[in-house]
Amino acid sequence: MAGDVSEVSFEYRSAQLRKLLLIGIGGLVMLLAACQGSGAASNSGRTPLVLSTVPPLPTLDEGEIAAGRQIYADYCAECHGADLQGEAEWKLQNEDGSFRAPPHDASGHTWHHSDDVLLEVIRLGGARLTEDVGGTSNMPAYGEILSEAQIQTVLTYIKSTWPEEARQVQWEQTARSQP
Repeated sequence: MAGDVSEVSFEYRSAQLRKLLLIGIGGLVMLLAACQGSGAASNSGRTPLVLSTVPPLPTLDEGEIAAGRQIYADYCAECHGADLQGEAEWKLQNEDGSFRAPPHDASGHTWHHSDDVLLEVIRLGGARLTEDVGGTSNMPAYGEILSEAQIQTVLTYIKSTWPEEARQVQWEQTARSQP
């Protein structure tokens, strides 16, 4: 049906959500300022109220992207695809119960996870699946193969292929996961 909510683009929904969030935050700030001026929100002797914000999206280094592209080609492309497209029908499990290699482009779920989670996946590979998650993974533990700098670099390359909105969502996940 034309106009169905499911047809509204990801970009449009994201833009509308940001507008609503900004309106909501702006209203909250005005309310707090009004209360502060009237003495209604006295915070006598306590730590001042601070609204937390996510730092700006970091700029990716072009040299690191190029180095990461080569590491990806050497170690990741065989399973995850030269264009980060993943295995065909990647959401289905193999007959032996192992998970197929997911895409790392914007069509997959990689950008839904924080840096900490993604770096752990790269370092530990299939070994990270110690709890029953309904399958296994044949991904090698690259923490024994690549240096920490190389692992970070390949993640930078992967991020460089995502649209800015996907990068922003992933960055917010990363910022929220930090203590």
